[in-house]
Amino acid sequence: MTNKRRTEITIETRTVTIMRTRGKSIVFCEICQTEVEVFSPPQIVSLLRLELAEIKRLFQNNQIHFVGATEMLCGNSLADYFETNKTTNKEGAIQ
Repeated sequence: MTNKRRTEITIETRTVTIMRTRGKSIVFCEICQTEVEVFSPPQIVSLLRLELAEIKRLFQNNQIHFVGATEMLCGNSLADYFETNKTTNKEGAIQ
């Protein structure tokens, strides 16, 4: 009888996306109940390589939110969403 050994290796990875903008805007978010940095949809398209349709879908599914009646996205909701749901592919694009 031969004893077979099996070694299992698990590798966990984590990606951090830092978004920096000139002249950042800080406003109070009523949903988060704190001051947050806000981003325009075109900034998110450019920074995170998302399609505008994807941003709209995330908003409609309450996965991210806009601040008040503005057309600006709450940075906290974006960070929370990407921390729990997104990965990057080999080219660095967010999936």
